[in-house]
Amino acid sequence: MRKIKTIFLLLCGLSLFFAGCEDNRKEYLDDYQTLVYFRNGGDQMLKLYRVGENTVYEIPVCKGGLDRKATGVVTVSAMEQSQLDMYNLENETRYRQLPDTCFRFLGETELAFASDEENKVIRVEILTDDVSTVQESDSENEYVLALQVRADRTISPDINLLILHLDIDIPKLSLGTTGLQSFSYTSESPNENPYENSVVLGLDNLWDFTCGLGVRDQDWLDAYNAANGTDYVLLPAENYTLPDSVVFTAGNNRTEFEVVINRKSMDLLREFVVPVYIASCTKPQFVIEEESSTMLLNVRLDPDKIPLTAAMASSPYTHSGDGLGLEGLFDEEVSATSYWHSYYGGGPVGDPVYGYYIDLTLAEPLSAVVFKYATRANPNAVPSEICVGVSNDGQTWTEIGRVSSDLPTEALAWATLPAFSHNTSFKYVRFGIVCSAGSAGGLLTDPAGTSACAALSELELYGANLVTE
Repeated sequence: MRKIKTIFLLLCGLSLFFAGCEDNRKEYLDDYQTLVYFRNGGDQMLKLYRVGENTVYEIPVCKGGLDRKATGVVTVSAMEQSQLDMYNLENETRYRQLPDTCFRFLGETELAFASDEENKVIRVEILTDDVSTVQESDSENEYVLALQVRADRTISPDINLLILHLDIDIPKLSLGTTGLQSFSYTSESPNENPYENSVVLGLDNLWDFTCGLGVRDQDWLDAYNAANGTDYVLLPAENYTLPDSVVFTAGNNRTEFEVVINRKSMDLLREFVVPVYIASCTKPQFVIEEESSTMLLNVRLDPDKIPLTAAMASSPYTHSGDGLGLEGLFDEEVSATSYWHSYYGGGPVGDPVYGYYIDLTLAEPLSAVVFKYATRANPNAVPSEICVGVSNDGQTWTEIGRVSSDLPTEALAWATLPAFSHNTSFKYVRFGIVCSAGSAGGLLTDPAGTSACAALSELELYGANLVTE
């Protein structure tokens, strides 16, 4: 059985029921010895919510006039559409009577007033869901519940009608914080990062119910990326925690929850998202607002800049008479005079995997790295293919990344390589130039040697240790 909620007629509280029916009806006292009428007749606007529950309205019918000791019998009924049409014609309105399937009288509609009684109550149950269905299916007409008083006593023509306009709203649920929310971390950030949000009901809450929470799927994210020109990636489930649901109790229209992001093992510089949304509600009549039901929590792990010096670097391919040597890579100067140049040929043969490489010895181990470099002022012999390797002894190397496209060929231009990571931490990093471009460029891994060369103006390293040993 559906729960029935009792709400008094607007502007007519309990105090009016028992304080008698004195009001502006005094103007009729000279004309009518005894009056019977709706306490608040005429047009009334009633605010209702579609929550799967009917609403009972208690409407006072009053007896007044000079002869208040008179008895009388009153009948309250719904107007026929033909009667309402006459009212419409006289008042230039276009009301339609609600179907009788949308309301019902509770108890007797015939009221007998004793000599000492001045008010009675008629109870009408409004079937809110059915009214809403009628309104939605025929929005061109304004449906009302028009009631009238008939009595064996005089009734003023201006106060024997009650026309109830039913303004039905659908309760809506939304998130307190919605849309894109972006955050970034470094190695100094806490491993676990909490973010608070809430589910909000847009009206005073009278119910106990539960809302389910979830994370949007890949299809949803693909559509979002396509519509917004983004390239977000779903954060792996092991990197966040989210409660399955939140619970509302009567009297509270907001419930808090928390999303916790664990940055450990996150890939560097990837634009991850957790699209949290309201997935369900145990009150099926409540509407989850589509546009304000999702929070796109965007998180990114930024690498730390690793301070580099020439003392940390080594390369058997450095030209001693062209450029500043390895020192030129770490002087924070991008210019025509500050650069590193490899030899032009005749020296050691390039490594078959890494070509002409520069090795870096790390002060602290890393598990993920990002290289940035600047080309020299003469763009000849700029890198066109780069291979990155890692080692823990400086002798045995493991390739973790390679780039062979979209590298800059112009002078004094910066390039940022993708983030490359390993499943264990490492103490050495190798920046290998496999091939260079331009008239002095070429493949640098040929076992027979080459006259090609490579050059850079600056080299920077960013990284993080995401591995728990």
